[in-house]
Amino acid sequence: SSSRARPSTNLWPPRARCGSARLPALGARARRLPRQRRCGGGSSAMGKEGKIRTKASTEAMRWADDDEGDGPLFREPSSMGNEFDVRMKNEPDGVLAAKKIVDHIGKRGVCVCEANAPEQLIEAAYFEASELWEDGAFAPPLRVHDDRSMLEAQLWGQALKDEEKVVWIRDATTATGATAQDSGSSKGMNALKLLAKNMSDFAAGLGELLQKEQGIEFDRIGHAMLSCYTGDRQYCLHLDNAHGEEDSPGNLPDNGMRLTCTYYFNPHWDPDDGNQGGLDLFLTDPKESPASASSAKKSPKLRVAPHADTLVMFLSDRMAHRVIPTRGKDSKWFALTVWALSGTAMNQMTRKMMAMRQQASKADSDSDD
Repeated sequence: SSSRARPSTNLWPPRARCGSARLPALGARARRLPRQRRCGGGSSAMGKEGKIRTKASTEAMRWADDDEGDGPLFREPSSMGNEFDVRMKNEPDGVLAAKKIVDHIGKRGVCVCEANAPEQLIEAAYFEASELWEDGAFAPPLRVHDDRSMLEAQLWGQALKDEEKVVWIRDATTATGATAQDSGSSKGMNALKLLAKNMSDFAAGLGELLQKEQGIEFDRIGHAMLSCYTGDRQYCLHLDNAHGEEDSPGNLPDNGMRLTCTYYFNPHWDPDDGNQGGLDLFLTDPKESPASASSAKKSPKLRVAPHADTLVMFLSDRMAHRVIPTRGKDSKWFALTVWALSGTAMNQMTRKMMAMRQQASKADSDSDD
């Protein structure tokens, strides 16, 4: 008999695995959520009027970052680390904790949680990630080998603007980057795989409430992406899913991303080093996409340090964000990210991209004539 997946007071209990469906452009597969994989129900004061619709702004998206200054700080880490919206270790009831998380996402578009992972697990995951980096297992996140993959790369590239090299963590036996499978470096990744699996299960456990309270629907979770932020680098402000109005000429289709979940597991964070490798989120209206990078940057900014056991969840097509600049090659900041995805949108996006390309080719042909 099936049971309903409920958020736990600890992010790291074992859970039943989801089924799977292919996610071609990322070199990994998405995990389809069965109907029973959801958290407990419950009502919310927001009601139907507060639902967030997946509908983009009518203004064309303009996401070329500029040198314009950011808006005021809404919140930043103290010398003790991040200020959390929810601390899972203080939540005796997982369902009530899920309601708190969903409420924060509805009001602000983002929720910052202390996930309550064991210290030994965090340290083991950091060691494994460091070994992967030293072994050269990190590789470009997208492989373009034909017209279809090129079109898909255009869509997924929105979310992966700053990801020069990554490792995809599969839930079976391997991690995949351009060299991970060949090098055999996917072995000994038990901690990373456990973190990735439980992140996916945690996101899945929020699905019913997000749909009921906020109108956010997804039916699968992509495999986890392991990132490393290091070196002297500036990063781009972006949306993970910057789609435009459906059927409007020139706008990118919906890539299916609904909820972005990023987990930091860096035990060496020191406030004297600043928050490099962390995340700035720009708090625009979570019920609609910001019209441009410029308008997003004028909004209050929520700054998140990349220290261990920090889980950040935000709306993929609503909340503009940017990795905080890094300095020097000696410091490395690791993060695991999973995306909750709409299968319907994913199935439609390649077809729409192909149609857009055909229209562009026809226009070029007509102009040559």
